[in-house]
Amino acid sequence: MANYCSNSVLFLGELNTVNEIKKIFAQIESEQQRTNRYHLPDFVTGDKGYMLDICFNEDWINYESRWQPNLDLLVQFAERYQVDFISRFDEMTNGMYGEAIYRNNELKTIYRLAWAEEDLADDAELAAMREEQRMLLEKHAGPGHSLIQR
Repeated sequence: MANYCSNSVLFLGELNTVNEIKKIFAQIESEQQRTNRYHLPDFVTGDKGYMLDICFNEDWINYESRWQPNLDLLVQFAERYQVDFISRFDEMTNGMYGEAIYRNNELKTIYRLAWAEEDLADDAELAAMREEQRMLLEKHAGPGHSLIQR
């Protein structure tokens, strides 16, 4: 049995475009429930696109993937719809978690081990990532958005 990775993603862009992406995620979950098989849109390539138990929490999309985050799938959505995203993920069986940001066609990621002795309050790289996330949220926090950090 595969380990599962819990994922949360917040797409950021024009409100109508973000709503279209959310609708596609809802359709993916609906099709998977109906057929009991994995389903992805035709434009997605690669073999790591599994998404299970898709649900929504405000503007965040939450789902499970197999073994690791499937950031390549999220990048394909971002490129197709010309949006940015913030992603957070954890695979607790192996004690791994991380965060990612996709902005200006560039993906930045941070991975950490849950059992590491590092004090995350002193983690300069993580602090810089979160500051970049905050600035991206402020950029996109216009009318109609209810951007809430998880």
